[in-house]
Amino acid sequence: MTRSKSAEILARLGVDLNSGQMMVFKAIITAAGGLSKSVTYKEVADAIKIGADKIYSKAYVYRQLNSLEEEGFIIVDAIQHPQRYGISESALSTALKRKSQHSLSKLLSKRQEITTQLNLLETANPEEVAITAYNNLVGISPIGESTIIEGIENVRSTVIREFADGAKSGDYVRVLAPASTLADGLGPGGMTELRIMQGALKGVKVHGILTPLQHQEMSTQLIAGFLKTLSGPFMEAVSTGNVNVKLAKEPVQTYRMVSLNNEKMLLYLTHAKESDVAALIHRGNNAGLIDDAVSTFDKLWENGLDVVEVITEMMGSSKK
Repeated sequence: MTRSKSAEILARLGVDLNSGQMMVFKAIITAAGGLSKSVTYKEVADAIKIGADKIYSKAYVYRQLNSLEEEGFIIVDAIQHPQRYGISESALSTALKRKSQHSLSKLLSKRQEITTQLNLLETANPEEVAITAYNNLVGISPIGESTIIEGIENVRSTVIREFADGAKSGDYVRVLAPASTLADGLGPGGMTELRIMQGALKGVKVHGILTPLQHQEMSTQLIAGFLKTLSGPFMEAVSTGNVNVKLAKEPVQTYRMVSLNNEKMLLYLTHAKESDVAALIHRGNNAGLIDDAVSTFDKLWENGLDVVEVITEMMGSSKK
């Protein structure tokens, strides 16, 4: 293997041969004449003076020695006085293996991040992206008063602005809807669902309840199918511990809504697959309605069937 190839591999492991740390490492090898013996600080410092074109302070050299020891590149014999520094082939091999595992972990994490972003791009609805971009560019503020929202795009935009973007760490977003909206063909999750779930990554607690069809198994399959194209973002959100989905134990006619804490809620006025009319209600205008909706959600939640594990297994098996 050529020197340049070795340097490239080491660089990928996070080892910069031109760094101060490696300068001190090479000085130890030079002073010791190889891997056979250990050397004192003075011997290391003398080797640095010979090989370097500038003077390094004692504190700087000791800082690099401590760094090399922490990463396992050198062995320090602190019993002797003055203490001695040495390099062994086995210790060096272990240190590089640890570097390799750390680099691999970072790359896998980066790959997951890219996969999540790719899933987001593949499932994003261009109209919803345009709505979000427009709102951000023109600086549209949250709506301060209760009002009726009309138009599919306006309803989506309100959900994103008021409940996805408007939630912060420690907030609680509740989503309550009938599973029939999935049966009617809601299809793959879109930007609205993604944005709400992604709140989990910033510390928002996101809980969803679906009221079932006549058969629970069919309802669970519908939920899994809905979340299938969101598998990457969904799994990432679930891993935070802030996202959970439950299925009510039995069919019930109730609210279809999204709420933020007990401060405000969006009440859908239709059960169509994409509602084109909804009421945004603030606590100051109708505290009783919000409290009743939240209380209804909490009762259904307490007795609901936790389906995240089932859905996760179904989504995982569908990939095999």
